[in-house]
This record gives sequence, C-alpha cells and structure tokens, in this order.
Amino acid sequence: MQIHRQSTRTILLVGIAIVAVAFYLSYVTITEPYVGLNVKKNDQGEWVVTNVDPIGWASEEGIEKGDKIVGLNGISPGAHRSIRKFGVIDNFSKITVGQEDGSVKYEADNQELLLSSTLLYHTVIPALVFIVLFTFSAFIYMKKRDDRAALMFSAFLLVVGYGYISAGASARTDDLARFINGLSLLLVPAVFLHFLSHYFKRYAIKLVSKRMLVSLYTINLLIVLIDTYSIFIPVGDQYSLIRQLQLFGFSFGIFLCLYILITRYISYRKTTHKAVFQNMIFGLVISFLPFILLTAMPSAIIGIDIIPASITSVFLLFLPLFFLYLILSNRLFDIDFINSRIRYYSFLSLVFTVLILGILVVATSFTVVQWIRIAILLYVSFGLLFYLEDKLHIRPKLFGEKFNYQVSLDRFSKDLSKLLNRDELDDRLIEEVKSVLPVNRVSLVKYGKDTWDVKEIKGDETISIIALRENVDKRIRMKAPGDFVKIHQGMCFLVSESNDALYLLWVDQKVNHTPFNEDERHWLQMLAHYTSIVYENFQLIEGVTEELKRSMYQNTDAPLWLSRLLFNLSEKERARLASDLHDEALQEQLVWYRKIEAMMDDKEMPDQFEKELSEVKEGLLGVVQQIRETCTFLRPPFLRETGIVEALSQLMDYYRMRSDYQVDFHSEGFRASLDHEHSLAIYRVVQELLNNASKHSGASFVEFELKSDRGMIVLNYKDNGVGLPDQNKQDLSKGMGLTGIKQRVRSLEGHVEFLSSEEGGLELSMALFME
Repeated sequence: MQIHRQSTRTILLVGIAIVAVAFYLSYVTITEPYVGLNVKKNDQGEWVVTNVDPIGWASEEGIEKGDKIVGLNGISPGAHRSIRKFGVIDNFSKITVGQEDGSVKYEADNQELLLSSTLLYHTVIPALVFIVLFTFSAFIYMKKRDDRAALMFSAFLLVVGYGYISAGASARTDDLARFINGLSLLLVPAVFLHFLSHYFKRYAIKLVSKRMLVSLYTINLLIVLIDTYSIFIPVGDQYSLIRQLQLFGFSFGIFLCLYILITRYISYRKTTHKAVFQNMIFGLVISFLPFILLTAMPSAIIGIDIIPASITSVFLLFLPLFFLYLILSNRLFDIDFINSRIRYYSFLSLVFTVLILGILVVATSFTVVQWIRIAILLYVSFGLLFYLEDKLHIRPKLFGEKFNYQVSLDRFSKDLSKLLNRDELDDRLIEEVKSVLPVNRVSLVKYGKDTWDVKEIKGDETISIIALRENVDKRIRMKAPGDFVKIHQGMCFLVSESNDALYLLWVDQKVNHTPFNEDERHWLQMLAHYTSIVYENFQLIEGVTEELKRSMYQNTDAPLWLSRLLFNLSEKERARLASDLHDEALQEQLVWYRKIEAMMDDKEMPDQFEKELSEVKEGLLGVVQQIRETCTFLRPPFLRETGIVEALSQLMDYYRMRSDYQVDFHSEGFRASLDHEHSLAIYRVVQELLNNASKHSGASFVEFELKSDRGMIVLNYKDNGVGLPDQNKQDLSKGMGLTGIKQRVRSLEGHVEFLSSEEGGLELSMALFME
C-alpha cells in the first residue's frame, strides 16, 4: 500500500511538472512579442533581412527580404542578444530599417507588437492542442499502464504536444523553449517507431531491431547536443545550419518509419495484417509529408517555406487523432476504398488545376514560389470540393432528380424475399418498372433460341410479334443478365436463360419519346440482375423438388449433396438437443439431487422415510448419469480438440466397461489431419458398429483398424457375431443401422463394403478420400 501511494504521488508530481512547463511556454508567447525577422551579415558588414515570417510584426509593417537593419535599440545590430546567438530579431523598443529611398524609423513597445494572428497561431491553438493530447496521454497511461505499446503511444502524444506548444516560444528565442522544441521535434519519429515496434509484437511481427532504435535515438541525441551548445555559445546566423540539421534529422526519421512500414506491408500484404500496415502508412503519409515536403525540406534546402509551418503543422495532429480513433473504435479504415476515391479525386483535381493555371499564366505573372502555392491551393480545393460533392450528394440536393433509383432498388430487393413463385416475381418486376419510368407498356417475353418463336409471358401487349422477332433476332445474342438491345420501339433486357430459350424484359419507349438516359438503363440492368438471381433460385428449388420426387417414387438413392446436407442438419440438431439437455434438464436434476442430499444431512427422519429418499436420490443420480451419456452420444465430446483417434479410444473404453465383448483398436498407421465433417462421419460409423455388436450380433470379439495412405482414410471392422441374415445380404435397407452407414459414407463420396459368411461374423471396409 505504501509503495502504491508513493507511485501515485510520483505520477502526480510528474503530471504537475509537465503542465507547469507547458504553462511557462504559453506564458512566453503572451508576454514576449514576435517580430519574425531573420538577419545575416553580408560581406560589407551590413545586417540584411533574410526571411520575414508572414504572421510576424515585421510582415505587418511591410519590412521585406533584403532590407538592411541599421540600428537596434540604439546599438549596433550585431550586439543585440538574439542576433548574436541565433541570427534573429526578438523584442526591441526601437529599430531602424534602411531601404533604397532612405532610412525609415520604427518605434514600438511590447503592446504594439502583439498581433491577433500571432496570438492565435502561437498561443491559443497550441494550448488547446496540448490540452487535448495531454488529456488523452494521461487517460491511456491510467488505463493501460502495463501495456508497453500504450505507454509508448502515451509518450508519443506528449512529444507531439510539446513540439506544438513550444514552437511559438522557440520562435521568440527563449532558451528552454528552443531546447524543448528541438528535442521534441527529433523524438517524434523515434518514439513513433518505438511504439510501432511494441505494437506489432502483439502480432508476433518484428518490425525493427533494437540496434536500429538505439541508433536512431543516438543520432537525434547528438543533434540535440549540438543545439544545446548553441544556446550557451553564440553562433549568430550560423544557427540556421543547426535548424536545418534538425529538420533533416526529423525528415530522415519519418522516411525511415515509412520505409520500414512499406517493406513490411509488401511482406505481409497477403495476410490478415495487410489492413493494419495500410492504416499505419496512410496515417504517417497524411500527418508528416505535408510538413516535410512543403515546409521542412524547402526551408532547409532553399530557405523558403512553400507553405508556412503554421498551416502544415496542423497535419501533424492527424496521426495521434488517427490512432486514438483506431484504439477507441477498435476498427480500421478501408484504405483500398479510400485510395481508389483519392486517385479519382486527384485526377479530376489535376485536370482542373492545369486548366486554370494555363489561363493564369497568360493573364498574370508570379514568382516560382507563388505559382507553387497557387497550384497547391487549387489542387487541394478541387479535391475537397469533389469529395464533399460525393459525400454529401450536393448535386441532387441543389438541382434535384426526378427519381431515386437506389430507393427503388432497395424496395424491390426487399420485396423479393416475400415472393413465393415465378408468377409473383414477374408481376412485381413489371409493377416496379411502370411505377418509376414514364412508359405505358412493359412485358416479359420468351424467345426460343432455335425456333425463333416469341411468346408473351406476362404484362402488356407488346408491339407486333413479327417486328419484335425481326429486331431481336438480328442483335440479341446476349451473354449475361442485364445485357440489352435497342429496338425501334423500346428496349429488351436479358433477364434469364435456359437451354432452349431467353427470357426478356421489353420496355416500351417513353411517353415523351425521349431516349433512355444512362441512369435509367443502368437501373433497368440492375433490376434484370436481381430478377435473374431469384429466377435461378426458383429453378434450383424446382429441380430439387423434382429430384426428391423421383428418388421417392422410383426408390433410388438421393443425390449426394442432398444426403450430405441432411446428415449435416441432423448433426446440428443433435448438437442443439445435447446442449439443451445439458443446460436445462441435467442442471434441473442436479438441483433436486442436491436438495435431497441436503435434506438428508440436515434433518432427522424416520428410517423408512430416509430409505425412500435414498432410493429417490440414487434414482436421480442414475438419471443424471443417463443424461450425461445421452449428451455424449448426441455430441461427441472433445472431437475437435483431441482428434479422431483419441475420441474413438474414449468411445471404445465406454463400451468395454458396459459390454461383455472384447474391443481391439489399431491406429498406428493413421497420420492424417481430418476436417470435422469427416472425423464426425468416422465416429458415427464406429458408434453404430459398436451399438450393433451390443444389440444384434452377439459377438464376443470386435476389432477396428484406422489407417491413412496417400490421401485415403481406411476403416476396417471385424467381429465374430451372427453376421447378416441371408435376406439382408443383398438388401441392407432393413435392420441393424447398416443402411445409415452406407448412406453417410456415400454422401462424402466414399466407398463401403459389407462381408458376411454363412459361418457368421461381419466385416466392413470403408474408404474416404481426402482432397
């Protein structure tokens, strides 16, 4: 208890420290102004502006890249603390900027330098993000404290949160903020890879070696040490090189994670882990590539942010929120579907973006960076527009549509389950077409393949049979349901096909004499598909009915598939009955048995009454045992778990104890792995043979041999009983359950033979063939 309290106190102190540091970072962004100027000393000894942040004070005042800083707080710019240490300008009271038309003097205090946009991007949004991520991190830690993957993900959320909230204070040259920002930036890919390593251990997948993780942490630590050195030893405008090194380290870590996930995805793309790797790659690409490709790498290479960090850094929040969704919902995204939609939207967006850029090139002129920004803005805007149009169904809502064909298909498919015969289906199909399309006549016709006869089955009177035959005959060699041909008055759709005929849906031309549009044709094709499926089911049912009648009246064997189905249904019913007996009847008997047992132990009673209760008690115990045996016969215990050999051994042990004949079982030659259906068939055959030996044969010795050889399972049986009566040697349909054995083996496409001599005895040889 003392250790638990100490641990709780430590966790609380750590949490307070984390919040306190975050509060300090936010406090710096509120109290210290953000100028947003990077400067560098040129060959003439002048301090020149090299970069202007769009959300800083300098951008608002019109200071541009290339301007000269003449004075700062009344002293030389090189003597200013922030320029001397980091090559940037932070808080000041007076600045003199030289331009081509002379010197311009700016005077400002802290209040004048505070901008609403800076407050939003550097304080409000980062603080809200940190609060959310810290809350989720603490929640995961408290709920999954013993899960290493959860702990690493909790650390990952904290690192992202600190990276976000420290950026504003770091831009103001605060030493602690600079250290935290650099450290968290480099820890993001390392901690994320560490989390993935623990996460995939659940699936027995080694994602990354321990040596690689240690190497990645070591490289990042060296970069952090270099950054820490710059805090204590002024490096001036050379600090930009350290910042570039940080950005390269961060980008390298992310690309390393992406490379590892892609290579593992290729290795496991044909397994159940495919979706997991797809989701990981998707989350990583969406979260980090915008920041790396549009901000970090351009800034490190050419010194320009194509898209400001304040925009691309928002994407960094996608990954933690993405994983939080996966954890809380326990569901994965359908990445294959998302990729197909993204490719479609991307292609359309590219086409429209190129068209608009072509127009702008003729009409206007921009810098290369401005062109890139415009292209990205157009591309993303079009992609978002196409996505929203598809997701929200904007076009039908704005412009409307006369019919909702999807609703019609849903209605029609639901009604199909209520139809009992083909006539009802024909009527329902014609009714649906006439209720949706503006047509007066719809018919179902039968077209003979060889005779070319056209016969109306159902519906309105069609056009001239001769005209229909001439139009159809020329073009109707259709192959699949839904195929159609246009005729001079309407359209014909293939609904179903038999050996000698085609069944067609004829739809008259529309009353307004306009052609059928694409949506209408597609809707009619879907109706034909649905109807075709139900037609085939009706044909199968009719075929099964006829086959059953034929086997009943002609005394022939039922089809193999039907016998197999009946045996499977029988086994399911046996299993259900066994479950009901065990869960209800058996438990009820046990309750009464224990009540009688408790009554006899707790109360004194006359000897005669006690004797009668004892008999009832023993009778109940016998009933309990009988129910258990019945359940065992109905559903072989542990057949799936132990296998056929062990199950047969237990069955024979049971008969040895309760019968007066010897049972030998040989299974040394059996090495096959059976599915449950074949195992259960062998078990039932053996069970029937043992039952036959107990009740009919009068045998004193029975012998079983189970063996496997080259995909064939063989069961041999022999006893020394009375054998088969003469009248049954040819006809096994009477008595002793041997007909059931024959039918069960035949249903699995196996072979069985019975042999019996005049001297007595019965032999059985059964063979099942495994795929």
